[in-house]
Amino acid sequence: MNKVGLAIIGSTGVIGRVHIDAIAQLDSCRLVGIHARTQPPLRQQADELGVTAFPTLEDALSDPDVDAIVIATPHRSHAEITEIAARAGKHILVEKPMSVTLSEADGMIRVCRDAGVKLGVLFNNRFRPEALKMRELVEQGAIGEIYRVSMASAMIRSQDYYDRLDWRGKWQAEGGGALLNQGIHAIDLMQWVGGLPTSVMGLVSTRRHDIEVEDFATAAMTYEGGGHGTLHCTTSQAPNNQRLELWGNDGAIIMDDWSVTLHRLQTSVDDFIQHDKSPTYDSPGSTAETFAFEPISGTHAPAIDDFAKAIIEDRDPAVTGEDGLRSQEIVAAVTLSGCRNKRVDIPVDRAEYDGLLSELVTARRLITEN
Repeated sequence: MNKVGLAIIGSTGVIGRVHIDAIAQLDSCRLVGIHARTQPPLRQQADELGVTAFPTLEDALSDPDVDAIVIATPHRSHAEITEIAARAGKHILVEKPMSVTLSEADGMIRVCRDAGVKLGVLFNNRFRPEALKMRELVEQGAIGEIYRVSMASAMIRSQDYYDRLDWRGKWQAEGGGALLNQGIHAIDLMQWVGGLPTSVMGLVSTRRHDIEVEDFATAAMTYEGGGHGTLHCTTSQAPNNQRLELWGNDGAIIMDDWSVTLHRLQTSVDDFIQHDKSPTYDSPGSTAETFAFEPISGTHAPAIDDFAKAIIEDRDPAVTGEDGLRSQEIVAAVTLSGCRNKRVDIPVDRAEYDGLLSELVTARRLITEN
């Protein structure tokens, strides 16, 4: 196989168009056709692109030129489309989040494994040079054993943003807000670089928008070995800020709006605490290096390229279904903790979270026991 034949499911949406532009840049794959629910825009888009307009999902899956599909539909449909496509023998690349619930994500992983097809999750920020550098530094032991992780994904969304599409801001259709939709890229990066916490104590609220889901979430996290961390996601803060801090025994990595700085301690934290006798309470000396990166035009192209090459080379994609599940464990844990006012362990109890989401869908608002 020289080029993987792709079909985009949900091509007429904003993200679908991003996928179309990304695929056009690649030699590893080609766009065979597209599918969307609304037929007139679908046919017009297909004519403009010179590809097949698939009226139904089944039409796309029955085309032998389609080796894999890219799912760019609202969250609630991801699990069902994945199951149908896997049983049809098609590989699947699904937009974040991979599903609404952990139970659905488990099912997606299982059905793809049973069908012998590849499942990838589009966490494209992992392909940014800044993210790759942070991961490399941690793997090299540049800051030693990590004892604290702090992440903030703060942005602002207008009420019109939620009102524009009927699935946004609703438990039934979106399954979550600032955590599951807007913040999950940052959560994925946090756990990919800093590790998966073992438990969380969260707070969630709907503070500034007329929506059902949360627009404000904060959590304290614990890690294996005794490390601590904090998480903050919101769509109610300005100016926007994306920040990730990793504090280790030998230094720190700080990413502030994609500016990455490595701080190296001249004396480790442990050694300083045990041996320093200075009466001035100074901290250990350190050096700082801020890295320069070439500007990038986007990260969807390298993410899709990796998935296509995984099919060609018969290997796992860089972001597997199991990888996609890890960030959703954190989202579910914070949501469950915030609603039930208790510490929640990871992995999260599937039945308990399913029960909570059922309550939220019925209530059509955030329910907390604080």
